Amino acid sequence: MSAFYRNAPLPDTNARQAAQTIRPSSTALLTIDSEDRYKDYVAASANPTSPYNFSITKTESLMPGFMTRIGVSEISFPWAIPNINDKTRSIDVIYTLSGGPIQNETITLSNGFYRPQEIATAIQVAVRAFNGGADLPAFTMSYGGVSGGDEPRFFYNSGAGTSLVGFLPMTYNSADYPFNSNTKQLYDILGFEATANSSLNNASSGFSTFCQFTRYVDIVCNQLTNSQAQKDQTSQAIARDMLCRLYLSTASNIQSTVKTGDATFCPPGCAATTLYKNFTLPKQIQWIPNQNIPGFLQFQVYDDSGDLLDNAFKEDAELNGFPYTDWSMTMLVSEC
Repeated sequence: MSAFYRNAPLPDTNARQAAQTIRPSSTALLTIDSEDRYKDYVAASANPTSPYNFSITKTESLMPGFMTRIGVSEISFPWAIPNINDKTRSIDVIYTLSGGPIQNETITLSNGFYRPQEIATAIQVAVRAFNGGADLPAFTMSYGGVSGGDEPRFFYNSGAGTSLVGFLPMTYNSADYPFNSNTKQLYDILGFEATANSSLNNASSGFSTFCQFTRYVDIVCNQLTNSQAQKDQTSQAIARDMLCRLYLSTASNIQSTVKTGDATFCPPGCAATTLYKNFTLPKQIQWIPNQNIPGFLQFQVYDDSGDLLDNAFKEDAELNGFPYTDWSMTMLVSEC
């Protein structure tokens, strides 16, 4: 027998293989509560601020630098942000009666949570009130359930063959609408577009829409993501390194059995709720082991247009107080 085969290992014929011990890496918890931006409840009452753009400040480091990874494991985010707010409450209406001149009116809804059918009803009431109710008294608007269908879109009719109606978006960066062109407004909430809805018609409809002000929020803390070598990217115009993206969805993704034409049909974001997410595969944020987690952390929450969430409520906050609720998150800090 050659030396090669003489030194070759014999095959393992034992049915029981040697076990290898594998265990999860050791972790610590870093918990954040937006309410902790206040020193105490006296400070919270005296000077209320937004939980969507705040800082946590401590005199010492939050954690010593023994970790190599940080990841958001769970988040509880009470949703108190109405789908009709400063950005999404106004729309221009154009109409003509019996071939007469084109007239223009602006509808402004009150801030609040609206189901799709409630938005249709509110606009119908406002249009019928034009000129003391003399111009379009038979105007109708509805959502879903038209002609036996169940399409999630808005339908409207002037109510008279000689009357024509159309809708226009508010003019961006104007005195009446001081927001830029990346802002979603009521025209977009309704699923309207220029060809079908901004021209005068006796009747028309929009595209499918669930009347959401935002479909997700991005939670950002630059102090916790500045060590990651691979930066986050997005299809949005502005990319930010984020802790997580939280989508507005029903609990456990349970499908609604309510038809769209029903007055109780309520997509996520059209009513107050609590968004809870347990991340089974959280983003693992790189951390330098000899660097402490600082005692100053600034947290910001952005909507799906890339704007700070609290910018939708500047006027409402001044008039009626902040329509906000505090939120919490748990992060796992890994030592390896």
